[in-house]
Amino acid sequence: MVDVIAYGGRRARTGDGPKPPRVRASPKTLRALVDRRRSTAMFEGVAKHGDVVELGGPGFRIWLVSDPALAREVLVDRGRQVTKGFGIRMISIGLGNGILTNEDPVSHKRNRRLINPAFSVTALRKYADVMAGAAVRADERWRVGQEVEITDEMGRIALDVVGRTLLGDETDRDARTVIDSLEVILRRFGIGFIPGATKLLETNFPPAVKIRNAVASMRSTVERVVVDHKQSGRNYDDIVSALLAATEDGEGFTEQQVLDETLTLMLAGFETTANALAWTWWLLDQNADVAAKLRAEIDTVIGDGVPTYDDIARLPYTMATIAETMRLRPPAWILERETTEAFDIGGYPVAAGQTVLMSPWIIHRDPRWWGPDAHSYRPDRWINADGAFDHSAPGQPRGAYFPFGAGSRMCIGEQFAWSEAVLVLATLARRWAPVIVPGQRVRTWAAVTLRPHPGIRMRLEPTARARGG
Repeated sequence: MVDVIAYGGRRARTGDGPKPPRVRASPKTLRALVDRRRSTAMFEGVAKHGDVVELGGPGFRIWLVSDPALAREVLVDRGRQVTKGFGIRMISIGLGNGILTNEDPVSHKRNRRLINPAFSVTALRKYADVMAGAAVRADERWRVGQEVEITDEMGRIALDVVGRTLLGDETDRDARTVIDSLEVILRRFGIGFIPGATKLLETNFPPAVKIRNAVASMRSTVERVVVDHKQSGRNYDDIVSALLAATEDGEGFTEQQVLDETLTLMLAGFETTANALAWTWWLLDQNADVAAKLRAEIDTVIGDGVPTYDDIARLPYTMATIAETMRLRPPAWILERETTEAFDIGGYPVAAGQTVLMSPWIIHRDPRWWGPDAHSYRPDRWINADGAFDHSAPGQPRGAYFPFGAGSRMCIGEQFAWSEAVLVLATLARRWAPVIVPGQRVRTWAAVTLRPHPGIRMRLEPTARARGG
């Protein structure tokens, strides 16, 4: 456990009002801000000091909010009084001004309206066939006894889906170029926590040069795709085409805006789903009863067929399995906001310009909201008395589960992600039961998303059904 040094902690009133408990960052804490293997443990240590805690160190002061109602207040009720924080501004270097990084409330709302049709039920039905097809291709290339890094395998499937649904790229060439460039940027995300990071990125510091080269590569690739879509007159039937065609009051996106939104959607569509699926295989191998129940449902509903969009509603336990994975291993493990004006959080006055963090990793695993088995992998908690998947079935308070964020900036591709995760899992779990290779220690890498570190090596084994048993 990374240590923290607590001081203060009383609600001693001053002229500025009551103060939250305060924690001074120790040297280990400071290292954990850059060493992303230690970040979750460090924030857990901070959260033990209260539901609103101030973490301070040289040149920074952060508030961590760990109460569901207060987190929801910041994300939803105070949504117009906060903006995305420094971490998102760092990401904007590569992504531009898409809906993840756009801070203007008027244009952000308009852009979401323009993007929404690309994620309609009609569109999701079409994408579902692509998602299942990507899983089928994985199924065909897997071999019994093969040892794989399961995060890479899930990334390969997600890349297949992203390339076809966003770019109309059936070769994966352009999608691979973009994702490889994003990987360069995300692996160096910790640079953003170094004082003077913005200026550092303009220097010849080798990681900064790699970031700039990666940004140039991915943006030029997607720019070429956008121009080709616009000039060819061909109907690619993908999200880039949908963005180019989207209009409101006779006005649509510029090519630059389509580029920025496409890069944003590629990051969200690739990273979160690939990691969620990788963590799911890891958890299934450690929970045989859950795996057996999952496969029984898939066998009953899907049989020897390929799942479709309509099957998703008929797979409540499969949905619950994904939901439980994202509770214990939320891809978006921490959300950052910066206040634009003063208000109170839990009775503590917060000034404008304050960084406030809300962590699904902490809130999703708190026994106060999830009961004594909060750290157990139990998908049944998401199944109601009628046997249906139900977001409210666990009885958690409002705001205690937010793997896709909350409020006006909630992930626009949430239903896309749910559909992909369920369809991929339902396709592969019929025939495959990957087994963790012994002798490895799987840790978390808490950067932009929560990744397995250094990865999860698994051996591909067939299910009893696949063996004919």
